[in-house]
Amino acid sequence: MRTIRTIGPGGAVMAATSLAGTGQAGTPAARPRTRRRLASPWRGAVATVALAVVAAGVTACGGDTETNGLEKASPAEVGTRSVEALRDAGSVRVLGTVQDPSSDGTTTYDLVMAGSSARGTVTSGQIVAELVKVDDDTFTKGSREYYESIGEGDAAELLADQWVRLSTEAAAQYRFFSIEGFVQALGEYVAALDGEVTTEEVGGRRAVVAGSPGGTRLWAANTGEPVPLRMDMLDGEEGRMEFSDYDAAVSITAPTSSVDLSSLS
Repeated sequence: MRTIRTIGPGGAVMAATSLAGTGQAGTPAARPRTRRRLASPWRGAVATVALAVVAAGVTACGGDTETNGLEKASPAEVGTRSVEALRDAGSVRVLGTVQDPSSDGTTTYDLVMAGSSARGTVTSGQIVAELVKVDDDTFTKGSREYYESIGEGDAAELLADQWVRLSTEAAAQYRFFSIEGFVQALGEYVAALDGEVTTEEVGGRRAVVAGSPGGTRLWAANTGEPVPLRMDMLDGEEGRMEFSDYDAAVSITAPTSSVDLSSLS
């Protein structure tokens, strides 16, 4: 007996049996047909979708590796482009630690800045103060010890734990707490950048690193806008600044009520 296979509609395999030595003339030998599993009509579609997903993933990963070219720049250009990118940022968060030149203590700050405004906390030793800066007006809220530390000892009891609008003289110590203020502060350090430009990661983000003989080191983003991500002054012994949360939506407004320090003098 011989089995003949033909292709039917839709690609199905059809089986038929013909006579070949049946043992009885004119009578085909009984033999069960072989069942064939039909191909799923969705198999090709699933494979196509899977390939598309893989291709999209490869494209996305490739996009992540694109740089802004900062790795090919000179140290001076790294500094210049980084400072300009900070100036153009809509907002930024800065965590900083600075050595106080007048004592052995440190001052730390945690600030969110947008344009000429800022809000956050400033800690000097054990003294913590809240700060809100809106354009030219600076407000602080701290303990009696804080107001004594900024030269307002006579009114410290009255001002303690209240929002206070600082006088121009008292607010001068916070004049750099704005994006433009940090641009000016960083500009003095990046002007001295020299030597080799290397790459590494900062907080999971690719960055370039440029330094100076005096110990300044700047980490700037190597993807997207070349904004500063970190800066060490004097190898970190003089201070460090960490930059994050660029262009986040923030709202900085003046306190609803405050004591005007100028009116007490």
